[in-house]
Amino acid sequence: MKTPSIGKILLNFFIVSVTILILGFAFNLYYAIGYLFILIVHELGHYIVAKLLKLKVHFGGFTPFGAYIVHENTESCKENALIAIGGPLFGGILGLIYYVVYCFTGDYTFLALCFNSIILNLANLIPVNPLDGGYIAEAISPIICYMGFPLLLYLFISAHRLKSKILLFFIIIGGIYQAYKFTIKYKTDYYFKLDKQSKIKFICIYGILVLFLGVSAIYFYNTFDFKELMKSISRFN
Repeated sequence: MKTPSIGKILLNFFIVSVTILILGFAFNLYYAIGYLFILIVHELGHYIVAKLLKLKVHFGGFTPFGAYIVHENTESCKENALIAIGGPLFGGILGLIYYVVYCFTGDYTFLALCFNSIILNLANLIPVNPLDGGYIAEAISPIICYMGFPLLLYLFISAHRLKSKILLFFIIIGGIYQAYKFTIKYKTDYYFKLDKQSKIKFICIYGILVLFLGVSAIYFYNTFDFKELMKSISRFN
C-alpha cells in the first residue's frame, strides 16, 4: 500500500478539522462527528467488500464533498457492482443505528443524522456513474444508466446550495460521458459480460436497497419536519 504524503495527510486533517469546526459551531459536536462517521462508514462498506474480493484497497481520504477509497482495477463489472453495493448497504444500516440511538436517548441530533445517512445513501444509488448506483447499473443494463439523468437534473434545478449545484453539475457531466462510453462498450467489451442469473441477482439487490432506503426516507419525511428538526439542533434558531 502506498504511504500517503505529508501534504495529503495535512489536507485530510484540514478538511476533517474544518468540517468538525463548522458543523460543531452550527449544530453540535455530536452532529459534526456523526456526519463524518456517515462518510467513513459508507466507505468502510466499499472497503470491506473490496477486501473480501481480495483486491488491494486503501482509504483515499476526504474531499470537500465526501470521502473515497482507492482499489486496484476490477476484472469485471460484477466485482465493481459488488463493491458499489457495500457503501449504501453499510450507510443504510448506520442510519437505522442512529434511529435506534434516537429512540433510546430522545436526542434529535441522532434523528437528524439518521435522516441524513438515509438520504445521502439513497442519492448515491441514482443509476449514474460515478455514483454507486451507476456502477451497479453497469452490471444490469445501459438503459438503467439513462434513467437517473432526469432525477439528477431535477435535483440540480431544485438545489438551493451552491455546493450542491456544483457537485450535481459535475456528476451530470461525468455521468453523460461515462454512460456514452458504457453504451458503446457494453456489447463488445468482455468486462461487461455477465450471465442472466447474475443480472437478476443485481436487479433484486439493487431494488431491495432502493426500496429500503426510499421507504425509510418517505417515512421520516412524512413523520418529521426536517427543516424544524435541523432548527431544533441548530445553535442559531
